[in-house]
Amino acid sequence: MRYGPFADVVLAVECCASTVAKHSESQAKSRVGVNTHDVWVEVDLEALKHNLKQVRSILADGVKIMAVVKGNGFGHGYVEPSRAFLEAGADALAVTRLEEALPIRTAGITAPILLFAPVQPANVDVAVEADLDLTVTTVRALRIVAEAAKRQGRKARIHIKVDTGMGRLGAAPEEVPSVVQAAVDFPNVELAGIYTHFATAAEADILPAFRQLGLFVRLVEALKEMGFNIGLVHAANSAAIIRMPNSHLDMVRPGTLLYGQYPSRHVPHRLDLRPTWTLKARICEVKNIPAGSSIGYGAEYVAKRPMRVAVVPVGYADGFTLVPEGPIYRQSLFKFAAKKMRRPLALKVREQAAPVLGRVAMQMTVIDVTGIGGIEVGDEVVVPALRIPTSALIPRVYPKGN
Repeated sequence: MRYGPFADVVLAVECCASTVAKHSESQAKSRVGVNTHDVWVEVDLEALKHNLKQVRSILADGVKIMAVVKGNGFGHGYVEPSRAFLEAGADALAVTRLEEALPIRTAGITAPILLFAPVQPANVDVAVEADLDLTVTTVRALRIVAEAAKRQGRKARIHIKVDTGMGRLGAAPEEVPSVVQAAVDFPNVELAGIYTHFATAAEADILPAFRQLGLFVRLVEALKEMGFNIGLVHAANSAAIIRMPNSHLDMVRPGTLLYGQYPSRHVPHRLDLRPTWTLKARICEVKNIPAGSSIGYGAEYVAKRPMRVAVVPVGYADGFTLVPEGPIYRQSLFKFAAKKMRRPLALKVREQAAPVLGRVAMQMTVIDVTGIGGIEVGDEVVVPALRIPTSALIPRVYPKGN
């Protein structure tokens, strides 16, 4: 796919995301049926499809699903998860930035893709030519989009973001009618939707989210009374999909739920979610060490007895040492890291826990396999890690039939 006179801009932004995505996704397929990677992320595409269908099961007929694949598909990759969600019935996709959307487009995926973050003026031409749905919050930004669409002889699709209490992106409610009117006035702009985002849908105190919803619904009703056709109305994230059924409106935007997790402990477990992601590595060395031997930087660990140890080529550069509290919750990375870094770490080998010995290095970790029989070089190790901080350079592997 080419973007005419804007090819240089496209190549620049693709270097940021497409190169990484292609490295992790196409490399995973370079040897059909054979996985020779030292470290990889195994993604279960069937589980992703199942989770989307679980979300669909609690929606009313006619409610659309915009599958959120931002942040390298929550660590799963951009292209293959996008295809899986669309095959399972998603109506659209969403990412945050332009460089996230381009690899999906260049892979031949034609479904609508919404960019949550407003595009920089210098890149609007690229976004319009790539047929992306753009978030707009001001008349000035809308004019830049309209001018780009006019130059290209096409219509640009936009969604207007409304700040109902998140305090982040969005037009103030009182400013929205003028932005909508401008969208109607520009012949090269199609108003595809209007949306907001909840600040507390996953929190113990959900009342502010309901206040946001009330404000948003009243604004939408007022716009319709003014005679505006505002396209798809959407607000619900993963937490709101479960806790706020009246927020489903025309379309929902699940993210965390699709990847087998609940956003917080305050969200009821109403769905049969399946795990989708596993970080794995292969042991690269196994050896015996005598009592008194030190291991790792700082010689902080000293063996109190003869031990059998294994070396795994994974470390903090890959996202290891940040391990999940549990399989179903997403939590603050910083709170989580502060708490968990003080706890012993362990990898899983042959279904048994193998404690980490000494410091985790940038790309090397030593584990105790003394009590685990038959350990050999090449054995698979399951590495506990947070999905999004796990390096995007690690190949994402999509086994067939999983």
